[in-house]
Formats: sequence, structure tokens, C-alpha cells
Amino acid sequence: MANVKITDLTAASTPLAGTELFEVVQSGDSKKVAASAIGNSANALPYASLSGRAYIQAYSDTDQTGSVSAATAIKLENTDFGAGITIANNGSGNPTRITFAAAGTYCLAPSIQFKNTDTNDHDATVWFRLNGTDIANSATVTNIPKAADGGAQFFQIVIYEQVTAGQYIEIMWLPENAAVTVEYTAAGAIAPAIPSVILPAERIA
Repeated sequence: MANVKITDLTAASTPLAGTELFEVVQSGDSKKVAASAIGNSANALPYASLSGRAYIQAYSDTDQTGSVSAATAIKLENTDFGAGITIANNGSGNPTRITFAAAGTYCLAPSIQFKNTDTNDHDATVWFRLNGTDIANSATVTNIPKAADGGAQFFQIVIYEQVTAGQYIEIMWLPENAAVTVEYTAAGAIAPAIPSVILPAERIA
């Protein structure tokens, strides 16, 4: 069909099968390439190889209390939406396990609302576990001011982790003092509710 404008061609059926051929110019020469190979170019994002974009946004609408002598897993009782990532219960029946249906590299960016009712500032340590084992070098310490100085601290941490299908990650925390809790605030007259924890997570590779 020489000398036919692209706009005059019959529309192709979609989605493409991957066997369709396109013309490219490489080193000054015209060559052919299959549609399936275009996504494998050096700078292309491999969305087609991800078998769907896995993601979740989960949150907690409860106050949470931790132990000063043992790690406590953050609870995520609610899911706004998600695909390929779910929240499962741990052995105690609490919804703490961020579970991945497919192997890949994932980004997790939880935010936590800490409260301190004591007369002194106190630290809280936050870190991650993969299938019950601490992830090396994943801990961070935040300082929550005493009640007289507001008694509240917003904390966020971002981590990238590689998992296999079916594995889970938990967000762990350890307060220095029992006066430090993770606090939920109900909706007010103007502003919406403040979840005690918000978790966005997605597959990035």
C-alpha cells in the first residue's frame, strides 16, 4: 500500500498482539521491529512486564498502644483501594501484614501520627520486618515533644524492598515511654479525620 497516508489506513485492532511490525531508523538504515520489542528499549518503563500495577492505600482509624519492651506491629484496619497488595492478619488476628501477590520491587511510604501525654520528650523507633525478620538498616528514630510543647509528631518513612510472591512486610514500632501512642483524630467541623496511620504502597519494578 505504497503512497497511502497514515490517516487513510484502516485502524488496527487493539490491544496489539506484539507481532505487528514497525519501521525504525537505526544507524541511518530503515529496519523492522516487532511491537513487543518496543517496550524493551533502553529507556522504556517495563509496564507490560508487571502483569498489572500493584498498589494499595490503607489506613488505621484507631488509637494504637505499643510496648516499651517489645516490638509492636502497626495495624491497618481499612483499605481505600488496592490491587495486588492486601492487608492480612497476623497470628494474633491483627491486620498488620502488607502482603504482595507478585514478586517485584515495592515502595512503601507509611505516615504515623504520634502522641505524647508525658511531661518529657520521648523517642519512638520505627522499622520494617519481612516475613517476621527485621529488614537490616530500616530503622529510624523520631522524637515526640512533651505535652506542654504540643505532644504530637507527624512521622513518615519511605522504603524500597524486593519480595517474592506471597511474602509480607510489617511496620514495627517501639516507644521509649508508654505515654507515647499512635493517635487517631475524628473528623471535625471543617477538616476530615486524621488516621493514626496512612500507608500508600506500589510496585515500581
